[in-house]
Amino acid sequence: MAGRETALAVLLRKAQWMLDDAAFAVGGGRCAPEQRRVLASALDELSTALRETATEHENHGEPGTGHSSGIPLPGGESGGETGEEVR
Repeated sequence: MAGRETALAVLLRKAQWMLDDAAFAVGGGRCAPEQRRVLASALDELSTALRETATEHENHGEPGTGHSSGIPLPGGESGGETGEEVR
């Protein structure tokens, strides 16, 4: 499992760098369509990896499943203790 977590951390960092670059390019009116496509593909890959590792943690009762990331969820809600949407 540690290898998957390391790979996920690498994808997260890569996405962070790409998002930083894209934000700068978009703000300056220089974000080319190809850069947008590459970023979208990287975010799709990251999204898949996040879902897969979340499912693995749920299925194996791994540590870290009950921690709130504080990351806003779709609809503007924040995650609760389990990262679920709070209503």
